[in-house]
Amino acid sequence: MEGFCKMLQLIAMATMLIDHIGYIFFPDSQLYRIVGRLAFPLYCWFLVQGYLHTRNLKNYMYRLFGLACLSQIPYNLAFQQVEELNVIFTLLLSIIALYILDHVEGYRLKSILLLGVMSTAILVPMDYGLYGVALVLIYRYLDQRRLVRYHMLLNLFFFAAYGIGYWIQFFSIFATILIGLPYSYRFMPRIKPLYRSFYPLHLAVLFVISMWLGR
Repeated sequence: MEGFCKMLQLIAMATMLIDHIGYIFFPDSQLYRIVGRLAFPLYCWFLVQGYLHTRNLKNYMYRLFGLACLSQIPYNLAFQQVEELNVIFTLLLSIIALYILDHVEGYRLKSILLLGVMSTAILVPMDYGLYGVALVLIYRYLDQRRLVRYHMLLNLFFFAAYGIGYWIQFFSIFATILIGLPYSYRFMPRIKPLYRSFYPLHLAVLFVISMWLGR
């Protein structure tokens, strides 16, 4: 079981690296982006597991915020996304949504706060945005048997909303199929320093390589 979850972590990091290599160095090839669709759902699932198992949710959120801020400069440099926040901010916003749903009392206050989170995901440019928050909610509140079905429905909704250019996101379903395997629900892995730091670290390395190649 422990080995299985470590494998999922390695898949998440490897597929994210492949995705970003394709985005930066091979923008005309869709193969890298297809492989890369596995990464984000796996990170969303590990985020939910961290939320459920952390001993100190406040510190967990502070760490996410610090990592998001640390990642922003290499994100901007690597992708030239000056006006967009990196995906860690999306994951942080997702944690806030989970906290509101699980801990805020009162239907009206809960609804207002959750609407504020969803509005932020829509109005503030950030990687994955509302899609990412919705996927985290699916992993948190739906049982194992329904994950693939609702992830597919989510993809269909965004495909209908954003058009044919969104077709590549359907490949993310394969990550949810991996997550749905029985062993993946029996162990919460210890998040290693490499797993925590991989996002900003690999973006910085890719930026340096792209500058060296004159891109």
